[in-house]
Amino acid sequence: MNSFDSFRANITINGTLSGVLSYKRPNNLHIKFSDGRIISANGSYLWIYSPSRAMAGKQELRGSTGGISGLLSGYTVVEQSGSSIRLHSPNKSYEEIILTVGANNLLNSIRMRPQGASDYIDIGFSGIQTNIGLSSSYFNFHPPSNAQIVENPLNQRE
Repeated sequence: MNSFDSFRANITINGTLSGVLSYKRPNNLHIKFSDGRIISANGSYLWIYSPSRAMAGKQELRGSTGGISGLLSGYTVVEQSGSSIRLHSPNKSYEEIILTVGANNLLNSIRMRPQGASDYIDIGFSGIQTNIGLSSSYFNFHPPSNAQIVENPLNQRE
């Protein structure tokens, strides 16, 4: 894939949920969905905000590896065919990941199948703009003052 410091793209998940994804190296991510939900990470914290519930989850990201390399670590290449790469892992959350790149070597889609599932999660990318000079402050999310904040929701047990 091409080397870039930042990018912005339109995304569609499973053909129904859409939004705009912004990324800046090394670990900055911001997704604003069409329904107002936001996922934002600045390398230190991951925020997940739902305006319809007036709730925001704030998760510490200590020791995590970001970017596409963090997502794909621990996978083996099973098959490479044309513009697609199929990855497999018997012990990761997603048993199979299929990456498809376009003629410009930018990511067109990610297809992921959770362990034990038969259905895939499909993420499509379009309108990709690279090296657009995103400010690091863009990724420092601050929820509205009326939002209830849940600290480290991914660490909580039922």
